[in-house]
Amino acid sequence: MGLAKLIGKRVAGALLVIFGELVLVFFLVNVAAPNPASIWAGPEASPEQIQIITQLYHLNSPWYIQFLYYVKNFFTGNWGISPLYQTPVIQLVEEYLPVTLELAVISLILKLIIEIPLGVLSGLKPNGFLDNAIRIIYTVTRSVPPFFVALGLLLVLAYDVHAFPASYPVDPILALKEPKFEIYDPFNGKYYPFWFFDNMPILNALLVGDFSAFASALDHAILPALSLTLFGFGGITRLSRNSMIEALNMDYIKTARAKGLRERVVIYRHALRNSLLPTITLSSVIFAGSIQGALVVETIFNYYGMGYYLAQSLLDLDTPSLLAGTVVVTIVVVISNLVADILYSVVDPRVRETV
Repeated sequence: MGLAKLIGKRVAGALLVIFGELVLVFFLVNVAAPNPASIWAGPEASPEQIQIITQLYHLNSPWYIQFLYYVKNFFTGNWGISPLYQTPVIQLVEEYLPVTLELAVISLILKLIIEIPLGVLSGLKPNGFLDNAIRIIYTVTRSVPPFFVALGLLLVLAYDVHAFPASYPVDPILALKEPKFEIYDPFNGKYYPFWFFDNMPILNALLVGDFSAFASALDHAILPALSLTLFGFGGITRLSRNSMIEALNMDYIKTARAKGLRERVVIYRHALRNSLLPTITLSSVIFAGSIQGALVVETIFNYYGMGYYLAQSLLDLDTPSLLAGTVVVTIVVVISNLVADILYSVVDPRVRETV
């Protein structure tokens, strides 16, 4: 009952945060702005277009009526037309969001592969030479701005060494002929494209068996993913180190050693297994941070995800895209933090006891 109650509280809190974001966006655009219709229509809109936008979004109505239509439109997918792309905003989000999610997942996997072993090695002999060296490395790395890391990787590995492509999620020539992933509908006997997987360049190429496109997409994703990996680098390492030190001082570890178990078995079968639990819960928070860091990384590498989309919307005053994208990214971050809270309460019963 404690777990169900805690999950209910966390979900309610997440919904309140999302609702607060919707209220804030509505206030900034529809209430605080001197001419909301011109904002929604774009800087190049004609008076006729502004009049159409005014009628479409009920901008002549009282603010509470506007808010009701605003919430209704958001939950029904009517997020407006992008004046920059002349395309419904929801279609643009469906195109760009999966690219960023795929990139964030790759970045998270790289973080776990690199940082967990570093944290374990650092925790085995605290304050030793290796521990101090690892701590210096992740302290310096965390101090470097994300854009500087991305630019450094771009200049060295892409332009100087020519080891990896400098931009785009996949080779443009391959992208033009890349087949799309489709789902079979047994009731109608037809195949329908599934936008979520269809717009992930790496996963889509793998699912349809286009291995040349898969290799190209994976090659193009290495530098952006590595940049995101180094964004906030060291958090998992530090947590893994502290968890390993704490686990090695527990009574069950001393008992295992007293029984004569080999040190490798004590460390990897007993200490490591329990020290990884906090790291698992932190992964969702790290994933949310990667989504936020994508705004910088995707812009530098011209990697067509949500970060690139939001940056272009900001530069070109594409307000409908900017507002919808901001809310969508907020929802992804809130869901990631919600998953982290729930995972932590599952692996640590002490959290449930406080509810």
